[in-house]
Amino acid sequence: MESRQFEGYEPFDLLNSPYLRGKWARHLPLAVLLIQFGKLFAGQRLRQFLKVPPSRNPKALGLCLSAYCDLARAGCDVSAEAAWLKSELIRLRSPHESDYCWGYDWDYLSLRGSRLPAFSPNCIASYFCGVAMLELGEVFGDREALEIAESTAGFMASRLHRSFESADAICFSYTPNDKTRIYNSSALAGAFLAWTGKLSSNQDYLSLARKAMVFLVREQLPAGGWYYGQLRRQRWIDSFHTSYKVCALLDYQQTTGDRTFEQAMLAGHRYYQATFFTRDGAPRYYHNRTFPIDIHACSQAILHFIAFSAMDPAALEHAWKTFDWTLRNMAAPDGSFYYQRHRLWTNRTPFMRWGQAWMLRALARLQFSSNLSARLDYDARG
Repeated sequence: MESRQFEGYEPFDLLNSPYLRGKWARHLPLAVLLIQFGKLFAGQRLRQFLKVPPSRNPKALGLCLSAYCDLARAGCDVSAEAAWLKSELIRLRSPHESDYCWGYDWDYLSLRGSRLPAFSPNCIASYFCGVAMLELGEVFGDREALEIAESTAGFMASRLHRSFESADAICFSYTPNDKTRIYNSSALAGAFLAWTGKLSSNQDYLSLARKAMVFLVREQLPAGGWYYGQLRRQRWIDSFHTSYKVCALLDYQQTTGDRTFEQAMLAGHRYYQATFFTRDGAPRYYHNRTFPIDIHACSQAILHFIAFSAMDPAALEHAWKTFDWTLRNMAAPDGSFYYQRHRLWTNRTPFMRWGQAWMLRALARLQFSSNLSARLDYDARG
């Protein structure tokens, strides 16, 4: 990733081709068909043929910055890399917004959700970039990074729509331009507001965070999982979005000390663990079928189980099991990771944000947790 200066291809970037920049290519349903074709079937060769430029994705940089913070916690000297990533995130913030927020570096249109012009802000990209700034402030004592994170919290509190709001519950929209009820993005916004609210003693943020968790728990299914979103066409259940929701509840509890949602969180964790893994540790994509096995699901599984290792004695073993499976089945000889394994074929495209940045994040967290466990074991032995 460093040798490529963090530039690469994305599953949804086909419309960045100079041959597909006309308005004709952005009309539904053609735009969706082109994007999905690029995601499912178009690898590096077709992207090169269409002259799709490798790009630098803000969310990928945020994930990498969080990874470098973990490597710094593990004792690595990565201050120069962290400073460069911070400067790039500042440069690539969404334009025409008063607060810091981020989007993706390609136009995206979906039949299931929002229309997202390149670099227009969205909740998910802003969350991961904002978290990276919080971690940078924590690890390196960077006050400017903390101020940027506080600004990102302002974006979430003021620019995202309240697609649902009652006296005690709230759902944040995915972008400032829609009113969708996407459960994972609203939950992550709540977790971020809890973190920044705790640091700045902002009671309004803490109140919004709790309301977001109330809404999330009310939408939990009896088995312990959640649909992706409220609309009928959004009623699927997948691995990594389920983990996002469960980890948001965990982050909220650890940040605030509020244990109100602990049983819902543990039910979600048990559901995730029992539903989305094969016996050998491979993460299943959907709750009702295994394939495709996706590198994002692999990385999020490692992060999920590390996060729950203090509450679940078996969780760290599950993290290592998924790590071992991923190295055996998803790692390429050049250091990259494949995109997806299907039942009969493998998509080996090394997408930068979707695969490489997420795996760097997961491996760095595993490195840090391993160093921490070793130190704790040493201290316990006296």
